[in-house]
Amino acid sequence: MTSKHWTLVGGAVACLKPAFVTGLALAGNQAFASDLAFPGYSGYLNVPSATVLDHGKAAVQYSDQALETRANSGDTYGYYNNVSGLFGIFPNVEVGGRLTWDRTQANCYTEGCGIRDLSANIKIQAPFIPEEWFTLSAGVQDLGGETDDFESVYVVAGRRFGPVEISAGYGDPKTPDRYLDGPFGGVSYRPLPWLNVMAEYDSQDVRLGLGASTPDGLLPLGMQINGKVLAYDEGDTENDRNFFSLGLSIPFGNKARKQHLVLPDENAVTAPKPTAISSNAASSSERQAQSPAAVESAVSGARSQSNEAGKSEGQEFARNIGQKLVAAGYDRVSVASTDAVLHIQWENNIYTRDERDAIADVARKAQALGGPHRTAKLTLLNQNIPVVERTISLGNPEQGTQAQILVADYAPGTLFHTDDPQWDFQGSYGPTWKPRITLSPTISSGIATEYGVWDASVGLSAETSVSLWTGALASATYNAEVYATEDFEKGGVFYQDRQRTDLTEAEIQQTLKLHPQLYTSVHAGRYAIDWNGLLNETLLLGPNGRHSLAYVGGAFEHADYDNVERNQMLARYSYYNPTLDTQVDVYGGQFFEEDTGVRIDSRFWFGDYALRLSYKNTDAEFISLGWVIPLTPEKTRQFRYVQIRGDADWNYSVQTRINEDQNLTSFGGARVIESANPIRSVYFNRGRLTNR
Repeated sequence: MTSKHWTLVGGAVACLKPAFVTGLALAGNQAFASDLAFPGYSGYLNVPSATVLDHGKAAVQYSDQALETRANSGDTYGYYNNVSGLFGIFPNVEVGGRLTWDRTQANCYTEGCGIRDLSANIKIQAPFIPEEWFTLSAGVQDLGGETDDFESVYVVAGRRFGPVEISAGYGDPKTPDRYLDGPFGGVSYRPLPWLNVMAEYDSQDVRLGLGASTPDGLLPLGMQINGKVLAYDEGDTENDRNFFSLGLSIPFGNKARKQHLVLPDENAVTAPKPTAISSNAASSSERQAQSPAAVESAVSGARSQSNEAGKSEGQEFARNIGQKLVAAGYDRVSVASTDAVLHIQWENNIYTRDERDAIADVARKAQALGGPHRTAKLTLLNQNIPVVERTISLGNPEQGTQAQILVADYAPGTLFHTDDPQWDFQGSYGPTWKPRITLSPTISSGIATEYGVWDASVGLSAETSVSLWTGALASATYNAEVYATEDFEKGGVFYQDRQRTDLTEAEIQQTLKLHPQLYTSVHAGRYAIDWNGLLNETLLLGPNGRHSLAYVGGAFEHADYDNVERNQMLARYSYYNPTLDTQVDVYGGQFFEEDTGVRIDSRFWFGDYALRLSYKNTDAEFISLGWVIPLTPEKTRQFRYVQIRGDADWNYSVQTRINEDQNLTSFGGARVIESANPIRSVYFNRGRLTNR
């Protein structure tokens, strides 16, 4: 850094000194949210900060600055389009992606298209360091990229002093003589919570800029609009240009609004069996005045009358609760009252986003209408198969105590044995064979390819399923293309990967519960439009429901060509952490297109919404970033003879190829053929129905 650069920084600090004293008094130690820098990570202008985006927050930004690494005259800044997305997936971890381009629909093979790049970023903040000491972060920009556009690694430390944040770090880019090539530093001063004055040295240039955001609470849903302007720069890449960014940040998902029953911890003990309360037995003084035989006769008679009265009252409450559950829209409802315990068995088709909402809803209804019962045993059915069981204490609504789970376990019934009580009520909201139609958009897209910035084929899918008998399901999915860009039209380069207008899947399946922790499902039908075949999914669950092992295999024949066959043989290990609300699936073996290798899928849940990260390594390596958005309300309506709903698990991802000399266009391997109704989705809440 030259003396000229230091003079510029010193002059900026001197100009800000009077405002600094005032701002220090106004702002105190107020915490400020992380903003996105122009390159797409949290930071200043070009320089990253030593903090990460808050956990559960999402941010998207457009900026017009990019380093033109493919210019013949050397690296220089220019006015290019940049769209960045950033997510706080964990405490102390942010991940994001960045799309940079010049000409939107130019073909890079036949005409100059300038820079066009899709990249991934990650930054991790060191935990366990008190913020009053300092913060420390390390990050990677353009993770795994081979086109050398923005790839770099860096480490940065920082400290906040009231409204002032200071950071200093060191970077190592793959392309030298650019920002983050060596030592860098930045200073941020916020005289007001919504105003940010920045000065930085990015290892090449001294830069000054301003940032602003809408005040907290001004916009609904916790949203904030953010903007930054590069007001001045001086250094090795002097170009006297002013760049800007405009973005939106919002808490991702609806986790804050969710209210599930709390599961017992690993050391939970089984609740004692409740006993009936007798209130009409003879008093001790009355018994003392009678003979032993008379006393025994009187006590027995009183107990019999009390038990009969209590049983009759309990049965009446059981019938009342059953009617309420059917009226609420639940199916296959059975309720019984035995020994002061309320037994409820039901199937949920209305809380399709998360079946734990249905468990909480039934528990609330049981508490409000439970009458003499203080304990209830809730059994969740799916396709008439008992899946999980929750023994709950109903509490006392009059005293304000809430229902809570005492014991959580798998439901004991299997294919070979059932042990149901004598039901006092049985009913369902319409017939069990009711058709259920699920609507969702389908998208095939090419992002930042050599043929265009964004190409897509968009369709509308309708899946109809009918429950036949216990564990049996018939379903068919029809898809219709409604829009396509030129490259997805006939004769286009992506035509074979379009959304086809056709019957995409039709099958019948039978699921068998061999053990409370072991399920197997056999499927036969048409898959992936052109393939007839058999599928098998076998799932083995761990004792607490967090771990599972599965086999997903199938044999397929092409419907139009003889002797064209494919086999899929995959093992899958899955883990779900309910504390972090995070899932990881690891596939290994031979995939549908007969490529072999591994695939790792992860979901970071925020209520009913999730961020998806995937890694594939078969014939090539890919990473993808996507999201899960439910396209149906938290509570779905149904009619008595049909149900029409949106997809509660709609997802879309953006994929990029890594560790290649060229980013060749490809829609990626490691394809898994599964039923539209796999075991985990139909029976186990997409793998989020744990017992601990």
